[in-house]
Amino acid sequence: MPPLRHRPERDPDGRGGVALLLEPYDRAVSRGARIYAEVLGYSVNCDAEHMVHPDPTSIAACIRDAHRNAGVLPEQIDYICAHGTGTRTNDATEVAAAREVFGNRIPPISSIKSIIGHTMGAASGFGALICCMALYEGFLPPTANVEQVDPALGEGVDPVPGTARIAQPQVVENHGFAFGGNNAITILGKVA
Repeated sequence: MPPLRHRPERDPDGRGGVALLLEPYDRAVSRGARIYAEVLGYSVNCDAEHMVHPDPTSIAACIRDAHRNAGVLPEQIDYICAHGTGTRTNDATEVAAAREVFGNRIPPISSIKSIIGHTMGAASGFGALICCMALYEGFLPPTANVEQVDPALGEGVDPVPGTARIAQPQVVENHGFAFGGNNAITILGKVA
């Protein structure tokens, strides 16, 4: 009988999984846990405007609410982990929403989907995970394969092209969007 070989199959459906453990800060400190980041605040909303086209006004409102909930100002955000599907509609909408909140000072904004693909329901979890690692290890995650930023997105968009950048972010923002106009924004902070 020939030896059995496991051949990993490629997942054509974009499934993925990620888990993050959240616990009260005092408990984590008392048990000596390695703390990667602190959840400062978040917001969720749903505009139900369109099944697949995100709405910049609704996303901007969600970002503002997350900032308010976290007690931070736009200028305190050092990095945005974009939902970043790489489609014209999503990218233009996400940048428009960021401009509505940040004006011409959009923080570096990259997409990890350019590296790992779109893991469907786990996408925002992976975004939060990379945000935690960026805070803990001191870097900005890249957007792979960027050669030139689309001029239609306007001036001042820094997608952290090609390779990670050494940095010391203190406060980061994770974007997650879903069908039907669902938006989730999480603000994470570096633990002192």
